[in-house]
Order: sequence, then C-alpha cells, then structure tokens
Amino acid sequence: MDIRRLLPWVALPAALGPLGIFAFILTSEVAHDEDDCPPERVSIRKLPDGSHIEEQARNCVGDIHERRFLLHRDGETQLLGRRRFEASAFREADGYGWDAGVSDAGEVQMYVTTPGHGGVAFREGTPEEHEGHPQPLRLKAE
Repeated sequence: MDIRRLLPWVALPAALGPLGIFAFILTSEVAHDEDDCPPERVSIRKLPDGSHIEEQARNCVGDIHERRFLLHRDGETQLLGRRRFEASAFREADGYGWDAGVSDAGEVQMYVTTPGHGGVAFREGTPEEHEGHPQPLRLKAE
C-alpha cells in the first residue's frame, strides 16, 4: 500500500478540525454580542459601603445561559465576573446562589456557587493593584 495515497485523507481532517473549532468559538462569541443579545437585570444587592452588585442574565445560544455581576460604585460600573452554563446550573432550588461583602480594606468580594461546576470567587481588586494599569473591564456608567 502506497502511504502517499493515504496522506490527503489524514491531512484533510487534521487541517479542517482546528478550523471547525475556530468557527464554533467565533460563532458562539458573536452570538453573545451586547447589541444583539442584551442582558436583563435579575437582582440587586446593596452593600454596607453604599455600593451595590447587579446580577444580569441572558440566553443567546441554545440552552447556554450567562450570568454576570456588575459592581456599581461612585458612578462607575465594573464587571466583577461572569459565568456561562446550561440553564439548570442557575436554579436556586438546586443550590445556585451568590453572596457578597466588603473586606476590611474596602474591596468588594463575592462568591458564586453553581451546582455541578463548583464555586468561584470574584473580587474588585485593590487600588494598589489597579494603580498604573488600564481597566479593560470597566463599563460606561448607565
């Protein structure tokens, strides 16, 4: 058997596989565009320092739901974090939830529990950490 005859049949899937994965990622991310699929407010929690966290949700692709958490403080809005999972992961009856607080240093911190995916901590960051660094996650005040 001549191996050169098999080469195109091996090379074609090897070349198209990564292109297919790239196309899937691109399509998925484009579907989550803010203008085409805006989030809706789910809840707001006020914090002791006068700031508050807004939980937003959206469903842009099939059964994939996204929750994101925005910190509103002093007229600015900062994205603390986001989670994308199937809708069942966000059912409170199954254990989904989040809690937030302000540290002794004045930093907002939160913990999100998502059944089947574990928990994750999000934090605002301290002024020292932000000093001299651009803030790519800051959003325009609404």
